[in-house]
Amino acid sequence: MTLVNNIWEEDIHVLSFHMDPKGSAHLASICNFLQEGASMHAENAGFGYEAMISRNQIWVLSRLKIEINVYPVWKQSLKLHTWSRGKDGIFYIRDFVIQDENKKTMIKAASAWAAINLKTRRPEIVDNLEKGLFSNKEKIVFEEKLSKLPVLTKPNFLRKRQIEYTDIDLIYHVNNVKYIEMIMNSFPLKTHMRKKVQSLEINYLGEVKYGEQVLINEEKNQENENISLINIIRESDKKEVCRARLEWV
Repeated sequence: MTLVNNIWEEDIHVLSFHMDPKGSAHLASICNFLQEGASMHAENAGFGYEAMISRNQIWVLSRLKIEINVYPVWKQSLKLHTWSRGKDGIFYIRDFVIQDENKKTMIKAASAWAAINLKTRRPEIVDNLEKGLFSNKEKIVFEEKLSKLPVLTKPNFLRKRQIEYTDIDLIYHVNNVKYIEMIMNSFPLKTHMRKKVQSLEINYLGEVKYGEQVLINEEKNQENENISLINIIRESDKKEVCRARLEWV
């Protein structure tokens, strides 16, 4: 793990438990690579978990976009690059690139994070962030900004799920990657064996905690059958907690 020109670099080794039945890394595994890289970079800069807790704040992922050109395979060695792009409104923007052994880009991603006050649950400014987490404002993965995904107008129910112990993280709510696992597990095996997700966009809109029930719904894009629009609803109050867009190939 190194920091080069304000870009965090770390090696990734694709292991057997990252794999799907087709021999490629699960989408959730890829998202875990990104999350861990972001966490390690923030930690190195002095704005990791413990430092943020001492400020009564926590990093919360709000939006994520991933494009996968080539899926990683078992035993492959990869290089993850991630960097801060500074602040945009209430969000702190972070980009990612994952390359293979020949420095060919396999995966690109962009993310928007909010620093949430642990008491008020409202976003706040992180004081002195630029003193440790320097921005590369001109190094941009996607030209377009991460946007709010459209509301589903004619959702079809896929499944109901209860939040369990392995879904929750250090602050006792569902970890962002677990939402992606829930979405992927809502499609039958035959879908995954026939197609793969080429791109994912996801908006995180609320919290879900242990023991709560969620409803997962899908709406097909009328113009492109390979696009799935997804939402996750907390059953108790019908609040939408997550919205996603998948493009299959």
